[in-house]
Amino acid sequence: MTDDEAMREAGMTAGPKRKSKFVLRPMTALSLSWLQRNRVFDDDNGDKLQKTAAYVYLHTEPKQDIRSVVNNYQDFLEAVDVWMEEHITYHKELEPLSVEMNESMNIYLAANTAATNKLDPEITSSKN
Repeated sequence: MTDDEAMREAGMTAGPKRKSKFVLRPMTALSLSWLQRNRVFDDDNGDKLQKTAAYVYLHTEPKQDIRSVVNNYQDFLEAVDVWMEEHITYHKELEPLSVEMNESMNIYLAANTAATNKLDPEITSSKN
């Protein structure tokens, strides 16, 4: 199995993952939508700490709490700030979570690409 195939497999079978003191739900289409909707990955919005905190907030907090703020950008930013204030004492605590966020995105996107391509009979199998 190539590294790329292993990454795709991990993305398609991911479960909750413990990172630091948090247990993170896996990346899903819904959580990716929430991240995009709130411009978490836009370079002009927020800083690295806020982006990582937003990712962890969306992957640890109860979905009911997330749904109450995720469709209002200012409410979402406030909820992330409150989460960070309650859970993070020093900025260094977010470093392993930032790494996890990047890895999770890469794995999810690789799995999504594989799943999408398997549904299309016009696309042949690849070992890449």
